[in-house]
Amino acid sequence: MYQEASFYATSIPRSCEKAAGKYFQMKKQEKVIAYLDTSLIGFYGKRGFYLTTDGLYWKCWRKKKGSISWNEFQQLTSISLRGEQIICFNDKEIFHLNENAYSAKKLVDLLQKIQQLLCHHSHEFMCREHTYPSISLEELTSICASFQENNPLLKAEQVLATTDQLGIEMTKEIKNRLPVAKTNHIVAHLSTYPHQKTEGITICAEGIYFSKSFTTLYYPWNLFRYVPISVGAEELRVANKYSLSLNHAFMSSGEVMSFLKQIKRHIHKTYEKDNTRKIDKQTLSLFV
Repeated sequence: MYQEASFYATSIPRSCEKAAGKYFQMKKQEKVIAYLDTSLIGFYGKRGFYLTTDGLYWKCWRKKKGSISWNEFQQLTSISLRGEQIICFNDKEIFHLNENAYSAKKLVDLLQKIQQLLCHHSHEFMCREHTYPSISLEELTSICASFQENNPLLKAEQVLATTDQLGIEMTKEIKNRLPVAKTNHIVAHLSTYPHQKTEGITICAEGIYFSKSFTTLYYPWNLFRYVPISVGAEELRVANKYSLSLNHAFMSSGEVMSFLKQIKRHIHKTYEKDNTRKIDKQTLSLFV
């Protein structure tokens, strides 16, 4: 799964997936692989942009729902942006993206990259499920523990805390804040904002979350190992375009960087054992 703002890939909230399948009359065997949520309260799954194993579906406010197969999509002569919010296929308006953290320009860029990818690979290749090496929970926990602050005066929500230190209540709060799948075990959490303890960096068995008010990024380990990270002026930069303030974190920016680098080294070491899992540059460009 990959998540950026209200855009989900691979692992879709079940309520949205179920509503969309019924609303768009998708085939039973059809699988949603990505979803940009633009739903209003009471319309979850009925507003937004869906990418499935068969093609694209969309519905926005006061517009008719539409769809296009992957074969038809590949034959489009233009995918463009009119103004700042209107997406066009062959110069025909198909979708208005208003007031969303994931901009219309990003969606157009993504669709153009997908079309380029389909010039070299079939849509079956693009949509197929991939399996990746499991990252050792024991090793992840050990790395997190080595960067912990041993100060009895600090609470678990103030420092880098592993699952056993977070406790049931805090773990539940994090899961309510983030769309963590039931199978994705929380390993550790570093709070970066004192008044919203669930915001910050969350390490899971299958990937990593970076979260702050109104923005959540998630990278599975197979993608995170390629994502550039840097620190400066008490903030963490992710993928050269997103920032997470570290002003209120009980770890210095240098320590946070060392922590994430060590996790990356462990992931690289695990994946190096299987060179066939490398992601080609075109596929990677869809996410990073």
